[in-house]
Amino acid sequence: MVTISKFSYDNPRYLNLLKRKSSIPEKVEATVKEVLKNVKERGDEALYDYMKMFDGVDIPEIGLFVSEEEFAKAREMVSEEFKEAVKRACDNLFRFHRKQLPKGFCETYENGAVLERRYTPLNSVAVTVPGNMAPLISTLCMNLVPALVAGVPNIYILTKPRADGTIDEHLLYVADYLGVKNYYKLSGSQGLAAVAYGTETVKKVDAITGPGNNYTQMAKKLLFGEVKIDSIAGPSEIVVIADGKANPTFIAADMMSQAEHGTGFEASTTFCLSEAQARQIKEEVNRLCQENDLVNATKKTFENYGDIFVVDSVREAIAAVNEIAPEHAELLLEDCAEALEKLTNAGAVFVGEYSTEPVGDYFCGTNHILPTCGTARFSSGMSVQEFMRGYSVIQYPEKALKENADYIVELAEAEGMRAHALAVKVRV
Repeated sequence: MVTISKFSYDNPRYLNLLKRKSSIPEKVEATVKEVLKNVKERGDEALYDYMKMFDGVDIPEIGLFVSEEEFAKAREMVSEEFKEAVKRACDNLFRFHRKQLPKGFCETYENGAVLERRYTPLNSVAVTVPGNMAPLISTLCMNLVPALVAGVPNIYILTKPRADGTIDEHLLYVADYLGVKNYYKLSGSQGLAAVAYGTETVKKVDAITGPGNNYTQMAKKLLFGEVKIDSIAGPSEIVVIADGKANPTFIAADMMSQAEHGTGFEASTTFCLSEAQARQIKEEVNRLCQENDLVNATKKTFENYGDIFVVDSVREAIAAVNEIAPEHAELLLEDCAEALEKLTNAGAVFVGEYSTEPVGDYFCGTNHILPTCGTARFSSGMSVQEFMRGYSVIQYPEKALKENADYIVELAEAEGMRAHALAVKVRV
């Protein structure tokens, strides 16, 4: 399933990887535009109609919000082992994310001017988390913890309910554990339209974060400006850089960890130093897939974007990976120091053979909501600042204005902004 080839910048497989984008079909955009328009104009009536049409649930019958009884039942249903895992993972997330809180500052000048930078949390955020086919428990934690650290007072969660109107107990337990009880039984573009515009029963929010299918991602894209969004998420990806001593079984398992998402658009790539090593890695991929019943889950991805490139040096691999700018990069090297210094374009870098990517996905405390499809060249992953905004405070006394009035007027008049200049002139 995985392709082995000698690396070069004009290698068709490498170019195929670079061209990989999170494109959304045009028909999806047309459908979502219609949904957004109707929910904006007709509110709850359209929202409930779409929930019945797309998700087969009757909101008036099952209830818009998760009830306290449902939270209580979830606490009883999940195992003690799961509760302990959630506690430890969230403890790690809180510890790491509290360090990210931005600090304001104040600068005072000799002429009496005082300039400040202040930060404040957003007032309200909606977090969308799939939960029907695969309850993304870790993703819920990754969204909620930074929002809580930022101090967002109003947090709402949206998840598609199951056919019987319930939501996965593991998701409910996490929300309950973190104290977020505003849990909507909503999903899709109709759910996002409701929280973006507000309806008779759904509160309007300031920002929307979280993953979803093409319809959800398109809704986020079209709603940007009405609300803040985190990003347009693309398929997952991993790149491993390995030297001759790297364990081929570890590499194969890590490649599989991203391929199993199963859309066929994920990318699992390794750069290694010999063809013999590449063959070993490929053999391990095949063996582990067969032994663990993961052939069907990974096959499409490996055929489309599963590559092992043979390079002449680690430096060549680093340069190639910086061009890819992957979501996840792993360094399975005897000496990682130089590579870590030079590898700058990645959402997250995992250093050493035991720093496997799932450590970041689930537990260590860093955030797994990361830029995809090459956007790590210019964007960052989820952080506390996603849920905050900064603003400036200017206190400019008469002395300061008179001292600098000529300069301000000169700049304003150079732009042809005569009223701007006048606002200064009338004061001096």
